Amino acid sequence: MATQSSTSLQDLIREDFLTCKICYDLYAVPKILPCLHTYCLGCLEPLVENGALQCPECRLQIEVPEGAAGLKTNFFINGLLELFQMKHKKDLECTVCSNVQKVVAATSRCLDCKDFLCQMCTQGHCCSRLTLHHKVVNLEEFLAGHYDAEVRFLQELCCQSHPQEALRFFCDTCSVPICRDCRMLDHFQHKVVSMASAVQRERPSVEQLIKSLQRIITGISEQEKAMEEAMDKLKADGEHVKEKICRYVEEITTYIFAQKESALAKLHVSLTEQLEGFRIARKELQIQKDKAMSTQQFSQHILGVGKDYEILYLEGMIRNRVEELQAYKLQQFPSPIPELVIAWDNSQQLSEAPLFRFVFPGQQPERDAQCLEPESQVLSSVGEESGEATDTLSDADSCATVSDSSASTGWRIQAEYAFSFGLDPSCSRKKPNITGIAVVPHTGQVLLLDQANDEIKQYSPGGEFQGILLLPDPDSDSLFCGISVCGEILACSSETHLYFLTLDGAFLRKLQMRGSETSYALASYRDSYVAVSEGTLCSISLYNPSGLCVGRVQPESYHGGKFLFIAVNNLEEFVVSDFIKKQIVIMEKSGAVLKVLKPTSSLLTRPFSVCVDEDRNIFVVDQFKVIQFSSDDETGRIKGSVLGSLYNIHFFLLGS
Repeated sequence: MATQSSTSLQDLIREDFLTCKICYDLYAVPKILPCLHTYCLGCLEPLVENGALQCPECRLQIEVPEGAAGLKTNFFINGLLELFQMKHKKDLECTVCSNVQKVVAATSRCLDCKDFLCQMCTQGHCCSRLTLHHKVVNLEEFLAGHYDAEVRFLQELCCQSHPQEALRFFCDTCSVPICRDCRMLDHFQHKVVSMASAVQRERPSVEQLIKSLQRIITGISEQEKAMEEAMDKLKADGEHVKEKICRYVEEITTYIFAQKESALAKLHVSLTEQLEGFRIARKELQIQKDKAMSTQQFSQHILGVGKDYEILYLEGMIRNRVEELQAYKLQQFPSPIPELVIAWDNSQQLSEAPLFRFVFPGQQPERDAQCLEPESQVLSSVGEESGEATDTLSDADSCATVSDSSASTGWRIQAEYAFSFGLDPSCSRKKPNITGIAVVPHTGQVLLLDQANDEIKQYSPGGEFQGILLLPDPDSDSLFCGISVCGEILACSSETHLYFLTLDGAFLRKLQMRGSETSYALASYRDSYVAVSEGTLCSISLYNPSGLCVGRVQPESYHGGKFLFIAVNNLEEFVVSDFIKKQIVIMEKSGAVLKVLKPTSSLLTRPFSVCVDEDRNIFVVDQFKVIQFSSDDETGRIKGSVLGSLYNIHFFLLGS
């Protein structure tokens, strides 16, 4: 047992263990932190800021209101330092002879007196009656560490208040070691026990704490092993997912290249057939040309050198030949090359609806995530119906009551094409940008607000172009956004202003709206008022046809959203899309919220335009899809996809 203790002490009494991790010198006044890391007092003092310091090793934040000096001194390190310095001191002298001013090299040490002795003093020390039983050991054996355990056992810590007195008692009241003088003075009425009794009492609990550390270490090791296994599994699963992605990309790439070869082959066949038709037609034309030229040449010869009777005789034949050539009609030319329709030709869709999505444990897969699969059917381009080029609507955050974006998409649930309103580019100064649509009651006339050209285009219910209404202030920097018809009044929003016009486009009045939004959506309730959605104010203002604000709809305790688009049903209930909270709010005119549509399946991702039908079904344009919420169902389901262009506005019948 003594050998084991001696060996462990030899392991501890070494320079690297007794070196401060900040200054890399031997500890000077070692202070121990609550995290059991020890540093020099002088090294800790510069680290104190605002009564606190951070452990340089484990980053534990420690409150030190009295500064670094108020930390506990590491007496354990101090005791080991004493041994280390004692054993590494060169030219040890006899401490007894030094008292009489003699310098004699020491040859031994008394463990009880803690004195280094020369040869003569050693003999006298062993013969004296007072020191006869002291243990005097050879200096070489002492420096070799053979008696380190006994020296540690005999080491006494002196009281800081009474340096001549050893700490031999423990005050239970103050939980501090004390000396004899402290016991008689400051701790006279406290509960005091001997140091040995206190150690004997506390040792079992310390041993129990050390045993619990082993359990903690074992538990951490098991967690570390489990983490390693989880990491290996994660890497394996990641490789599996990576392989699936690569395999899918390879398959879809193969499919795309196959589609390419198939399309090129069809194009080649079509071109070959049409070119062959052209060649046949050209050959026939050459034959007819040769006939005409030969007839012309023969007729000129007859007319030039023929006799009169010969001219008269052949005139009928020449006339028949010319009439035959005139009656010839070239066969119908082959149809021109068909317009190319590309199914996945939409960069915005590809960026907002990624090809690959990850669903982590505990999450519900998004129901509206429609992958671009090879077998997906695609809506036909408008060019197939009207022969006009298609494009995409922009200004996604504007008050576009048609859609927030529109292009050919590949949703499996499709809408049935009904009819289109063709926009004649020759009537516009700029490329049209349709941001609003309204229908005139009773007549069914459709009004399209063209923001790019500051005009309103008029169409019949069947889509026939009827004319243009110029918007007021065409030279200003304001951008018109929303449009609505309230009885005989046409309302248009432009930034923070509301314009009232007649249905013929005559200016009536200009109103300042609340808030500072860049765009305001409008809706009308019959011929009573125009409802204005006020964005981040989360409110609705109502203006009658005379321009007076006749009310405001403010849901109680509703904040942090952004009311974007608005509709009013036949029960005078307001339906607004909240772009920030990604939900649809239905409220009464009093501001009472009747229902909030926010499917847990994250069906709503970017709710924009809203409208209601006579049965109070709600239709929401969300990115490239149309979602229907029935009056008695809050789940919602995809009813179709959105399609449109800058030159055409298309109406679709939503299928189930």
